[in-house]
Amino acid sequence: MGLRHHGRSEAVTRALSDFGSEDSFVHAAQRFAEHYHYRLSSSTAKRVTKQVAQEAESYVAERLAQAAYPEAGATPPADRVHDLLIELDGCQIRTATLQPVEDPDETEADTLAPRRKKVVAWQEVRMGLARGLEATTKTYVGKHASYAAVVYDLFQAAVLEGMSPETAVTAIADGAIGLREALDARIPDLLFILDKTHLKDQLYATAEDMGLPAPDRAPWVQPRLATISQGHVQDVLDDLMATHTESPHPRLLQLHGYLTRFADAVDYESFHNYGYPIGSGEVESSHRSVPQKRLKLPGACWHPDSVNPMVALRVLRANGWWEAFWEERQMKRLGQTGEVVGDGDTPCGTSPSHATHR
Repeated sequence: MGLRHHGRSEAVTRALSDFGSEDSFVHAAQRFAEHYHYRLSSSTAKRVTKQVAQEAESYVAERLAQAAYPEAGATPPADRVHDLLIELDGCQIRTATLQPVEDPDETEADTLAPRRKKVVAWQEVRMGLARGLEATTKTYVGKHASYAAVVYDLFQAAVLEGMSPETAVTAIADGAIGLREALDARIPDLLFILDKTHLKDQLYATAEDMGLPAPDRAPWVQPRLATISQGHVQDVLDDLMATHTESPHPRLLQLHGYLTRFADAVDYESFHNYGYPIGSGEVESSHRSVPQKRLKLPGACWHPDSVNPMVALRVLRANGWWEAFWEERQMKRLGQTGEVVGDGDTPCGTSPSHATHR
């Protein structure tokens, strides 16, 4: 079986990482004991899952890199889609690091035992998806990285979903600085749709900053949102400037600049009539099912270096690549050694099925 002292079988590694990718490491160890009648510590479940997560990160990158984008004018591939939809959005994951504490009043003897404090921060994980406009299957990408890096992965995911130079691509996202620019740089002739809920939030935030009482905000927002949705964004822009002239307010100028920037991306009635979504709810739902379901458990804190590998492990499952990942992993080990050799550092020298007989 290729087992050795302090080694693990592939079955044990897969089971631990399977449980560890879905639940806390404490519960993963408990579930392993429940299913296989062999007790391992939560630290073992953590160590094994994170090791596999690093491999998953490499696998996802390699899988995306296999996307072959045809040259413009080349014969379209048989699996090309005519209309493709991409969405992109971010969510926050809680991270923590230990940093040394410096006390100017401590003596030299005190410094022999250095103290550290827990520093909590938040990292934005950006999730994207690509699918044919009429398709039900999709490919996810996700990581803590710049928009340019995430959009590059999203471009590869779109190619895997059948994008070619002749494909009409529609993107739905919010108005974050640099997001649309990264999409336009990677995918020319892109139709960009500003998430309608994000625009609505901007209008309400403007009404609040202007000092309108809560009951008066909806009557101020709704007519302007309806006018924009009907394709008359210029009318609202003119109204904002007239209002600012009568009663100057910097928030009105900010909203004016925001609408000017996305003037071609808010014709919601036309987009709806063409069959395009007008909200990024699909990718926002993926936050709950892909990264947050595991990385945002109550009280959970992650080392910053662990975020991307764990997200990749979740993406692996969401894309239906889980089985292929383990098959490739086993083939690599067979090709390198002629046998499947367990990883060291975990006290599990027998397969789970034999553990109860020791």
